[in-house]
Amino acid sequence: MSRSATTAASEFSNAPDASQRLRLVVCLSLVAIPHALHLPIWVLALAVPIMAWQFVGALREWPLPGRWLRFVLAAAAFGAVFAGFGRVNGQEAGVSLLVLLLALKLCEIRSHRDAMVFLSLTCFLLATQFLFSQSLAMALYLVVGSWVLIAAFVDVASAGTPRSTLGESAKLLAQALPVAVLLFVLFPRIPGPIWGLPSDAGAQARTGLSESMSPGSLTNLALDGGVALRVRFIDGPVPPAQRYWRGPVLWDFDGRTWSRNDADRRLPPARLMPDTGSRQSVDITLEPTRHDWLIALDVPLAADTPSRLDAGATLTAEDDVNERMRYRTTSIVGGVLDGDLDARTRRRALLLPVEGNPRARELARRWHARYREPAEIVDAALRRFRQQPYRYTLSPPATRDNASVDDFLFDTLAGFCEHYAGAFTFLMRAAGVPARVVTGYQGAERATVGDYWLVRNSDAHAWSEVWLAGRGWVRVDPTAAVAPGRIEAGVAASIDDRASLPYMARASGDAWYRVQMLWDGINAGWNRWFLAYGPQLQQRMLDLLGLGGGWGKPLLALTAGVVALLALVSVGIAWRGRRVTDTDAVVAAWRAVCARLTRIGYPRRGDEGARAYADRIAALRTDLADDLQSLAAQYTRLRYAPEHASQPADRAAFIAAARSFRPGKPGRQSRLARNP
Repeated sequence: MSRSATTAASEFSNAPDASQRLRLVVCLSLVAIPHALHLPIWVLALAVPIMAWQFVGALREWPLPGRWLRFVLAAAAFGAVFAGFGRVNGQEAGVSLLVLLLALKLCEIRSHRDAMVFLSLTCFLLATQFLFSQSLAMALYLVVGSWVLIAAFVDVASAGTPRSTLGESAKLLAQALPVAVLLFVLFPRIPGPIWGLPSDAGAQARTGLSESMSPGSLTNLALDGGVALRVRFIDGPVPPAQRYWRGPVLWDFDGRTWSRNDADRRLPPARLMPDTGSRQSVDITLEPTRHDWLIALDVPLAADTPSRLDAGATLTAEDDVNERMRYRTTSIVGGVLDGDLDARTRRRALLLPVEGNPRARELARRWHARYREPAEIVDAALRRFRQQPYRYTLSPPATRDNASVDDFLFDTLAGFCEHYAGAFTFLMRAAGVPARVVTGYQGAERATVGDYWLVRNSDAHAWSEVWLAGRGWVRVDPTAAVAPGRIEAGVAASIDDRASLPYMARASGDAWYRVQMLWDGINAGWNRWFLAYGPQLQQRMLDLLGLGGGWGKPLLALTAGVVALLALVSVGIAWRGRRVTDTDAVVAAWRAVCARLTRIGYPRRGDEGARAYADRIAALRTDLADDLQSLAAQYTRLRYAPEHASQPADRAAFIAAARSFRPGKPGRQSRLARNP
């Protein structure tokens, strides 16, 4: 037999069998399924055929592809990721590359070691799910995935039946659970989320609000029934008419789009006039926005997280909100902003394009000439919205880019909240009244499970603020002039095309709605007690356990000591087992035999007993059959038959025979065979 044939035979004998290869493909498929929700479709279009190829190949026992084909496929995977993302690192690009390379790794699993490496990388891919979603459903899915992957590890190591390996995996998870819970509760926490990674540039915000608003932008948000934030009123819920959740304030208008820019950050911060309004504290859990603003009940005063009020009275954090964030705000409901307006801010609040929307400008000039007080101009605009046949709709007609305000005010007379807020603010500025657009949310829905309220993306809203002498910035919601029910009862109660709203925004009490609300309540608890388990919550937990006060450093030392002790015990057990077997001369002699066979291309599998190993080698090397099978039989008797193990002569004879066994390469007779 040639050297290459011998090597191939040894590799085949040490390779996972067809059923194990099938289970490896299933493991990768199970782990990759959730990534279909957030990775580009072309990634799965490339990975799935490769996995299907290897699945069918395992069923039909096809040979694995050659080295050059694997190299070409790997290069193509790198090229596809680079072409799709412009890089191969980062959250989405990195995970996409990992999915493709793991699919290709299936094409080169030739040994149990390869299978172990593959499963280790698949565990890492499983953990990357938390970079995209930390929901309870995903956590439960990952528990199942971990159970299956550990079973696969057991299967590769011991070649047991699927039922036995799944049972062993469940046992291992159950044994690890108490230690995991202990470390989670007691190990000192650091500020910030459990899972975080710098977000990919250009990634879309989860809540949908942005730093600009044009006709149709909030209309699209109204079609999204996802949760934007969850709130808990510490001082009791405020009336529906006061449930305005302040987001970014927009100052600039280019004829169609309202926006904010970096110049807004250089304006003096907003000032709340003292002794106005009522103070309200609200706990808020904000979904990722990928912007630095913090949504808060209008008008915000402060938050318990590092933040500041900008010129538009928007709370801004130090960093972008890239993960779900919990914070407590203090707001002054009905508070008065900026009793005095500095010249710079006034100019910003009156700025309009040089030209465009001439009919709206002419209407504003007539109001300016007719009314002496700015408040009268405000009333005139609201009167127009009430008396003219304006409609509040999710399907407004299109408007021209350079005349969007004119088209809405005089032609279509139909729009969503951004149309009304944008047109009203334009009219006020054209009439000489300082005004700005405020975006955020309006309304809140009480959860059926738990003491909290839901604010959905479909509650996204825009309103205006005008500055009046002696009163500061005053909120004016022109949408309420057209659709009063929008403020009191929500979007669903105030539009004709209600069927176009998402299910959760229009449903009211049917069975599926209650199931959805129950699940949201469970998720809210998960977010509050697990994902938000930071230093403050840990301190509260330790106080409940009687471990508060100055226990921080001792607890850290105790936890580190427990971890170190567990590590030392593990090393000690492993070393003790190694020391015992190394001092056993019979075992040492047999290991030497196995080592010599490994050097000539016949390694022993981890799940092979002595006789099974000898029988396999004997089938490949008939010249070694008699000597090796005799040694294996002697070794088995000495190790597992006490009457033989106690005979020094038998042990000495085996050790001498093992030392004399010198297997040659294929075609050469072994030394023991030459010297019987």
